[in-house]
Amino acid sequence: MTEQEPLVVVPAHPGAGDQLIFEARREPGGLVLPVFSSVRVLVAGLGRSQPWAVVSLAAVMKAADAGGVDRVVLDPPVSYEAWRWEPTDLGGFSWRQTT
Repeated sequence: MTEQEPLVVVPAHPGAGDQLIFEARREPGGLVLPVFSSVRVLVAGLGRSQPWAVVSLAAVMKAADAGGVDRVVLDPPVSYEAWRWEPTDLGGFSWRQTT
């Protein structure tokens, strides 16, 4: 990754091993992967308990294409009715920071 590569904040949670699962959402018109310009914007839309990762936009686009995502949307509005993580949902996760 180069310093000029744009980074985005993606709703994501750990999967098996080193796997990172991006959280696409089913919307009218297809499968959408929301991405955010900052953690602040993600938290405003999805709540404080939402797991997230900072990832290059190129990696997001590649994963979205491979995963059958119809659209990647930057800073989308999030409905009040949208499902959100709760603190109790996070109990089984193991967090780590990579450099």
